[in-house]
Amino acid sequence: MIEAINLNKSFFTPRGRIDVLKDFSFTINERSFVGITGKSGAGKSTLLSIIAGLQKQDSGSLIINDIELKNLDDKELSGFRNQNIGFISQEQSFLENFTVLDNVRLPAFLGKKKIDDTSAKEITVRAEQLLDSLGIAHLAQNFPSTLSGGENHRVLIARALINNPQILLADEPTDSVDSERTDEIIKIFRRLADEGKTILIASHDKEALKLCDKKIDIK
Repeated sequence: MIEAINLNKSFFTPRGRIDVLKDFSFTINERSFVGITGKSGAGKSTLLSIIAGLQKQDSGSLIINDIELKNLDDKELSGFRNQNIGFISQEQSFLENFTVLDNVRLPAFLGKKKIDDTSAKEITVRAEQLLDSLGIAHLAQNFPSTLSGGENHRVLIARALINNPQILLADEPTDSVDSERTDEIIKIFRRLADEGKTILIASHDKEALKLCDKKIDIK
């Protein structure tokens, strides 16, 4: 479960202080598909970044699976994020000189001093299975630059799932793809929630949120 209690987050800009989140509270149950809506600049990306442990709130509490994130030091937070949270941000990119398969496998190797041959093979098998489940197994040896926008979005989903996180966060996951690809991507998220994942997507696209169990509107 994800529980936020009176979250506050502000930024200081040349225009002065901007309060992005103010006394913001919500509860998200496990195995649910939640959409976060709001106009551009409302704080959708900031909220996801705080849940992912990439930013810290100014005040308030964020509790994930009974763990208060602000009580973790940087090393503990990094480990928690790597084990529990998959994050697809708007700024994410690929290592263009790596194949699709290598890009998907990469997070499973991060933070580990040494991985034996057996573990490496298991990671490869899992990456191949993820690509297959997303309908892009045939693209495993391709390079990201040769893929379409919709195909690249699926690769990002596979990469976010490689460590088998319980929570998957996606920031504008259907941005820059057509309505057909949007429908395909949202159905993938719906299936993942039905299989037991907790999915949060931030989007201004109402069509992308049609299969959500719950919507949180930031005003």
